[in-house]
Amino acid sequence: MSVAEEVKAKIDIVDLIASEVQLRRSGSSYKAPCPFHAEKTPSFIVNPDRQTWHCFGACSEGGDVFNWEMKRHNIDFREALQRLAQRAGVQLRPRTEEQTRRDEQRQRLIRANEAALHFWRGLLEDHVAGRDAQAYLRERGISVEAAQRFNLGVAGPDQDALVHHLSARGHQTADAVAAGLILDTEHGPRDRFRDRLIFPIRNARSETVGFGGRTLIGEPAKYINSPESELFRKRDLLYGLDIARSAIREAGFVIIVEGYTDVISAHEHGSRNTVASMGTALTETQIGLIKPLATDVRLALDPDAAGQAAARRGIDTAREALGAERQVSTDYRHVGGLQNQLASDIRIIPLPEQQDPDDLIRSDPERWRALVESAPTFLDWLIEHARSQHDLESPRGRSKFIDDLLPTIRSIGHAVVREEYLRQIAVLGRVDPQSLLARHSPASAAPRRSSGADEPVRPAVRRPHDRRQSFVLQLALKFESVRQSFEFDAIDLIEDSEDRAILIARLNSSEEGWDNALSDSESRIAELRRDAERLPPYSDAEAVEAVDDAIARIRKTRSREGLRLKNLEIGEQERQHGADQLARAAAQLANDELCDPELAEAASSLVEVRDSARRLHQPTLSGSD
Repeated sequence: MSVAEEVKAKIDIVDLIASEVQLRRSGSSYKAPCPFHAEKTPSFIVNPDRQTWHCFGACSEGGDVFNWEMKRHNIDFREALQRLAQRAGVQLRPRTEEQTRRDEQRQRLIRANEAALHFWRGLLEDHVAGRDAQAYLRERGISVEAAQRFNLGVAGPDQDALVHHLSARGHQTADAVAAGLILDTEHGPRDRFRDRLIFPIRNARSETVGFGGRTLIGEPAKYINSPESELFRKRDLLYGLDIARSAIREAGFVIIVEGYTDVISAHEHGSRNTVASMGTALTETQIGLIKPLATDVRLALDPDAAGQAAARRGIDTAREALGAERQVSTDYRHVGGLQNQLASDIRIIPLPEQQDPDDLIRSDPERWRALVESAPTFLDWLIEHARSQHDLESPRGRSKFIDDLLPTIRSIGHAVVREEYLRQIAVLGRVDPQSLLARHSPASAAPRRSSGADEPVRPAVRRPHDRRQSFVLQLALKFESVRQSFEFDAIDLIEDSEDRAILIARLNSSEEGWDNALSDSESRIAELRRDAERLPPYSDAEAVEAVDDAIARIRKTRSREGLRLKNLEIGEQERQHGADQLARAAAQLANDELCDPELAEAASSLVEVRDSARRLHQPTLSGSD
């Protein structure tokens, strides 16, 4: 029997959980409201026969005594084993010399951090040494009580004050250097933090593992942090979590903001379920810290234009307005994966221009609370933001709109959610929803399995209207007259990105070797050339006329498709407002009369659809399709 098995055999799961949660017998099991999320109907079940627990509600998690201890106290398996072994009276195997050495060093570094914090807190409370920091805190609206609750301190101007303080209390300089408190310079040890307001950073076990320092004398690096080490990894930490833990569990959701003062201001004004990620993109480890407490995560976005653009493109970047301290941003292409980990939506709190959370909370706390409560899901926010950034009336704008959103939407693990958002962007981008679903389903994106031998690559199945687009390419490749008269705004009518690249390259060059840069498209170019040789013997003028006719038919097909998608939108509006009311409002608009303002936009769309339908069905010179 292994040590873990012996521990499990000696601990009754009902006794273990009942020591922290009030259980009620239900048949052969026990139940309670889940301790990991807010609920009214008990969904947390403990089975004494199998010695397991399971939440049948929002968490949908469970396990044995070790899983319980790990999730309840947010610790790893090794620590859970140590805690439960002590409870069970089981002797663990001795640690190796290396493990013991590292554990002892870690404890020395934490003790050094605690000694430094005690020193800095004393300076902040001193009327003379803490005068500038106290003035800054008053200016930022941070109360004395909040400063004490968050254990704030201040580092003075002396270059070796902390060096002497730690040395006098028996802490080795090497440990202080390893903890990031002291710099080992050619002139001797020097304090890393000077003339700075100190924010202690604690891990999930409330151990002080690092510090942030905000300059009080206007240094270019407004914020500096402890250096990355085995003890301090920002990507594995959330500032304020040790204080916010119970409030997060009680509220059922967590707010993630940018910086230290954002967190403190939020707590001061009632949002005590707020933490900060301290300049890192939101990581799986940070989600793992939150998940035992709540699965509803709300991110307060940086309103800075560069930050918004970064979110829109899905690029993990951050503005560096605070000197060496990077502000928080999130890789929004990666948020889908984090959502999959949470099995819930991540929401976005869109902040007003020129205001960070601290500014907004102090100037208008009611608006802050309203934005938190009404926060849209990140995909709803991202789609709306992309709509504001692209011209959806132009084919190229719609193409960029879809291209920007697809990587994020494809990252969503839940098929129903993913397909719903694919349909939404298809309607907005005026493309066929079924085609978009077919192209971007997991099956179509999965790599092709290989048996080891070379297998022939089957050409992609082309949609019916691609035949006409291919015809345009064939004529453009074969006839100089077509290339000379080609209207460049028709390039966007070619849907296939490879075909479009081939067409652009051919139109831009009359030289031999125009396709040298398209080596990856050799087979497609060869196919187009081969098909071009099978065309009827057009004259130059006939080829131009044939291309013009084909382009006109493509445009007409696009118009029909756009009209059909517009009708889908109208159908949604009719369900929302009522078909009769909408028709009446549309008739009023058509007769230049006033209509219900709430129906004006939808009625205008209906009038536009009717006008488009009339134009579409008017006879054309090219005949019917």
